[in-house]
Amino acid sequence: MKNSRIPTFTLSIDWEDFGQLLCRDHCSLVTRPLKTIDRQTNIILDTLSQTNQKATFFILGMLAQYRPDLVKKIASQGHEIAMHGQHHINMRSLNKADAYRDLSDSYKLITDIIGAPVYGYRAPYFSIDESNLYVLEILSELGLIYDSSIFPIKLKRYGIANFDTNDQLYHLPNGRSLVELPLTVIDWNRKKIPVAGGGYMRLFPKFYLDRVFRELNDRQQNVMLYLHPYEFDTRHINCRENYPAGTSYSKTKTFLTNMRWNLFRSSIRPKINALLQSYNFITCLKKAEHVKTRTHSPTVLGCPQ
Repeated sequence: MKNSRIPTFTLSIDWEDFGQLLCRDHCSLVTRPLKTIDRQTNIILDTLSQTNQKATFFILGMLAQYRPDLVKKIASQGHEIAMHGQHHINMRSLNKADAYRDLSDSYKLITDIIGAPVYGYRAPYFSIDESNLYVLEILSELGLIYDSSIFPIKLKRYGIANFDTNDQLYHLPNGRSLVELPLTVIDWNRKKIPVAGGGYMRLFPKFYLDRVFRELNDRQQNVMLYLHPYEFDTRHINCRENYPAGTSYSKTKTFLTNMRWNLFRSSIRPKINALLQSYNFITCLKKAEHVKTRTHSPTVLGCPQ
């Protein structure tokens, strides 16, 4: 039974096409998305409708430019539309000018599609850390209210060690403010580990996830659940089906990618359904607005008090 109190759980979808990103990364080609994204998007929307949940969809520009119809369909069902950048690039690889170009291009594309402003962003690969916090300033200058890109833990590919695990309103060096909705970590064996999304949801067994989310709910700890379209699809992934005919590719890399993404693949959808049926979720924008209204003095970014 769903808990009746104000939800601390936030639901987000990083809306991107697995095959499109695979072709770019494995074959150096930017291709049209396959029809797979239609099936996966419809599964998500049907699942959310059946469980009476609303989500934030972080929309990737390179997919939206081919499928604006799907973006409009998502918005028409009452879900929040937010930004996932234009080209799914690691933001740490861009200088400030290139970062601004990627973000402003994404903002223009998505707002033109839905005919309304967007207020949130998630960086591809969660790629905001101490080296490029100026990205948050760019977001505030574009008029965004919040970001949800930072893991409050230092891992090899992302994260900031000792970053506040709570949702916070931050005062930025440019004089503006921005809410940060960090990704969820838990304490495990005297370490902090990610748990609430993506591959972590796939790899952890259901009984363990049930216990973790029950404890998070009992403590009213903030939870940011993040998912992708391909995680709602239980069909076996075969990378070669996404490569254009005649394209050269690494068979070893393809084999390893298939093995990685199909590991425990069939287990994730039942886990997602169980969470959506058990807890109340809200959109990122609703959570950010709540943070803003209860914050009297923003924290200076980099100087948590």
